[in-house]
Order: sequence, then C-alpha cells, then structure tokens
Amino acid sequence: MTVSALARNAYDQSTRSTANPRAVERQLLARLTSAIIVTEKKRDEDLSSFIQALSKNLEFWTVVATDVVGEGNKLPSELRAQLFYLFEFTRKHTNKILNQDHQLSAEPLIEINQNILRGLQGQPEPA
Repeated sequence: MTVSALARNAYDQSTRSTANPRAVERQLLARLTSAIIVTEKKRDEDLSSFIQALSKNLEFWTVVATDVVGEGNKLPSELRAQLFYLFEFTRKHTNKILNQDHQLSAEPLIEINQNILRGLQGQPEPA
C-alpha cells in the first residue's frame, strides 16, 4: 500500500468516527502542527521524530491534494487551486528539509497549517 493510500485510509477512518468532518480535520491538523513544533525544537537530539512529524504532515497534505483534484469535490475551484498550491509548497519544502538542508526551518509549514486551522475555525487571519 502506498503512503498516499495509507494516509487516505487513516484520514477516512478518522472522519467516520465523528459526525463533523471539519472538526476531525481541525483536530488532526492541530496534532500534526504541534508535533512539528515540538520535534523541531529537539531535532538535533532526535532527528527521527522530526522526520516522522514532517512525513505525517506531508501525508495529510497528500490526502488534501488528492481530494481537491477529485471530480466530486464541491469546494470552489479557486479554493481548490489554492489548497493544491499549498500542498505543492509543503511537498517541496518538506523534501528540501529531508533531502538537502537539514537546518532549514519548518516554520513555513507550521504557518501554513496554523492559517488553515484558523480558516477551519472560522477565524480571520492575523494582521
């Protein structure tokens, strides 16, 4: 089973456990973001946990990207394109950290996730 299929399976199981998919997305994204924040602070001592946190975050974004390009997705096309762009950025930045520059910050990934979380909670973007 591919990473994408595993991520989708885990995501689908989570969504079935509750009546509110938006709440599940929010909870999952909050956990992923927290994991990146915590593990990045200790990346010199525990690089494998940091890599795992980044990988799980990328799995989430892969599921999002797969969903937004699907024909059955009912989000407005502009929002779908924006979410796909965020996936592309997340994928590229994560790969740079994992493959090329181990000192590169995960801060852009954290900011993306936090902005999406605010959107899922219906909060405006900070000034």
